[in-house]
Amino acid sequence: MSNDLRLTIAEIIKRPLFQHTHVVAGHRGLSRPIRWVHVLETADTGQFLNGGELILSTGLGFGEEKEKRLAYLTELIRRKAVGLCIELGRYIPSIPDDMIELANHHQFPLLVFHQPVRFVDITQDLHEHLIHAQMQALRNLEAYSRSLQQLSLQAAGTLKLLQHFQVAVQTQVFYYSPDGSTQFAPVVPHDVAVEMSDLMGSHFSEMDSSTEAGVRFLSLSVTRQLAYQPVMVMGHVLAYVGIVLYERSADEYLLLTLDNTVSAMAQLLMRKMFVEEQALATENRLFDDLIANRSLSEEQMRSLLGMTGGSKTPSFHMIILSFEKSKNLVEDSLPPHDLTAIFRSLLTRHRFRPFIRCIGNRFYFLLMEQQPLADSRRSLEKAFRDVQKMIGQTLGEDVQIWMGISRMGKRLSEAGRHLAEAEQALAFYHESSSPFFADLGLFRLLFHVPNEPVLTVFISDYLGPLLAHDQAYGSSLVQTLRVYLDANLSKQEAAQKLFIHRQTLYHRLEKIEEILGEDFAATQNRICLEIALRARDWLSKEESHH
Repeated sequence: MSNDLRLTIAEIIKRPLFQHTHVVAGHRGLSRPIRWVHVLETADTGQFLNGGELILSTGLGFGEEKEKRLAYLTELIRRKAVGLCIELGRYIPSIPDDMIELANHHQFPLLVFHQPVRFVDITQDLHEHLIHAQMQALRNLEAYSRSLQQLSLQAAGTLKLLQHFQVAVQTQVFYYSPDGSTQFAPVVPHDVAVEMSDLMGSHFSEMDSSTEAGVRFLSLSVTRQLAYQPVMVMGHVLAYVGIVLYERSADEYLLLTLDNTVSAMAQLLMRKMFVEEQALATENRLFDDLIANRSLSEEQMRSLLGMTGGSKTPSFHMIILSFEKSKNLVEDSLPPHDLTAIFRSLLTRHRFRPFIRCIGNRFYFLLMEQQPLADSRRSLEKAFRDVQKMIGQTLGEDVQIWMGISRMGKRLSEAGRHLAEAEQALAFYHESSSPFFADLGLFRLLFHVPNEPVLTVFISDYLGPLLAHDQAYGSSLVQTLRVYLDANLSKQEAAQKLFIHRQTLYHRLEKIEEILGEDFAATQNRICLEIALRARDWLSKEESHH
């Protein structure tokens, strides 16, 4: 369809008004499509060209002067005109060799009229054809858009859409998914498909997964290139759809048809993802049981996760992601739970098998390694950078995000314990520079200490007198102690963080020393106080969750 709408130089020389025309140079450029026809006699008016014009001239502006004619021809080539038609006569009786040589060098068609011809007749004839072709292209595009809508209503798959696209553009098209699957229409030989898939995989993997929408080009050889466009949903690239162009450039009809196809493909993939999410109710049951601290056996877990037979349980990780929405977020923005489908696609691309549950402002993840990863931690960090970026794009760039990541799990029956590790890592997120439970150091021990009576007694023994003083006098000695210890006993830094004068800090420290003893900052006592302060924070957060 697209080929019928392209008016090339090779086609116009077959028209009646060009019957006495002869191509003297630039034969290899005859396939160039013409966008418009323009009469231009001098090089200094080349600024009015937009590219794609066929130029008509009598030679009036340059005649037989070598410098002028070469400057004129060079300007047309620079301005991306598609060809030059010269009427031989009084101003230029024949085409000099230097013009022919320059035109051949740039594959720029140079045509001559051996008999006088009315330029107005040529422009009228070709403009009518071009306008008719543009109108026909718009009608074809509108019809194509309607047919895409009908296909969407019929719940067509990606291959059906791709085949429909191929019929519309009459050239090789493809669909590439980052998971490695590639479809071609028409079907290509297996070795060609493998070669193309590998090439696209290498090229697309280097691109940002949240790349800007719009058409891009990839040159394969001098005569062959790909024109492709990402299929994006909520800023996330799900696939690529493209055209293989051989000895031709992409015209507007091709690019608009590609854009319409990509939009339809995005709707199809998004609908498919959300339908799949609805079918994952067992995941909700699994996480609800784990969150409620209901223990599940290995077999129960395997059944809920759809794992059958005696296959080995892969390594897994439990992650909790908590967020606070942006204050500037519009009310009708995307609900957080609708992001689960996008996260599933994104995490799968990072070689995890994800199970996800969204409750309120929290996402719970159970990530299974599809195959043993050389560096699980690095893979997790990379994956969740993308997750956080996606949340920022959809819920607002100033959204606050906190995370807790458990140690690697080997037995599914211990998933609840690993979820508790993620919970503890999340609870200490403000105190730790890392979201990993494994990095909590000494504070990991709190996870194994019973809340009652051990922790509460421990807190009371070390902080009780200070807590009682704060309650009785409305002071903030506990907070002062916390900041002072966090500042590694630097009085200047502690005073700055507390926004008080240093003399005020001295008075408070003297009071703390009076209550706790003058050796409260000694190594052994300091460690106990640090643990007691963190344990108190953790217990208060635990109580707020229950």
